[in-house]
Amino acid sequence: MENVEVIIVLLVTALAATLGARTLLRRIPLVLRQIPAFDVLPAAAADAVESSYRLHFALGSSGLGFGGSLSTLVSAEVIYRLAQRLAVSRQSPLITLNDALTLPLAQDTLRRAYEYRQTMEYYRAHAAAWFPQGQRSLAFAAGAASLSADLDAVGNVLLGRFGTELAFLGESAMRHDQTLIAHSDLIEGQAIAFAQADQVLLGEELYAGPAYMNPRKVDEGSLLATELLRWLVIFGILVTALEAAL
Repeated sequence: MENVEVIIVLLVTALAATLGARTLLRRIPLVLRQIPAFDVLPAAAADAVESSYRLHFALGSSGLGFGGSLSTLVSAEVIYRLAQRLAVSRQSPLITLNDALTLPLAQDTLRRAYEYRQTMEYYRAHAAAWFPQGQRSLAFAAGAASLSADLDAVGNVLLGRFGTELAFLGESAMRHDQTLIAHSDLIEGQAIAFAQADQVLLGEELYAGPAYMNPRKVDEGSLLATELLRWLVIFGILVTALEAAL
């Protein structure tokens, strides 16, 4: 098969698995394993609303059109689900990032949340803030940490692509007694998140986010389909290995 044919087959298979899983879930409820970070996130949003403080979300160097596009889109969706809870407050959540192409996505994520709550009078486009661009940008880390502290954010939620600069954000959160929940799709950022964060999302746990917060049947179906496809891939690898060994 050519690459285009392979991609089409994979997309059709994924779509069929998602729709099939969604149909199955109408009869059998999905029981999700506990991921502590997804237990803490809704509580952090509720605390921010009740105390009239902000919650700071950071996307780091997450961008669109590159290798990290998937984690960028999923991170934005997780932020949207939490922003829905925060949109009832006058204190707009803050989103910081250092990829200019991601700025419109961040602004639209907040706008959709306020539209959902019908509180557009509280929406502020400048609540999504861009800092100088570059992988592992210390200028971004310094600016985001400073802005979070200046606006008295009660917590920091770091989702997407972070390198060693995550340590700067983590140290600032510790100094200002802010909650830190972190994830990175880079191994060095993931290691720092594991060491510093109050709660950490490991690896692909981020992609399960929509199924844990304000889930729709299609979100749960997508998660179940992903697990089914994962096991099919594992089975295929084992079969191939056995055939090669015999």
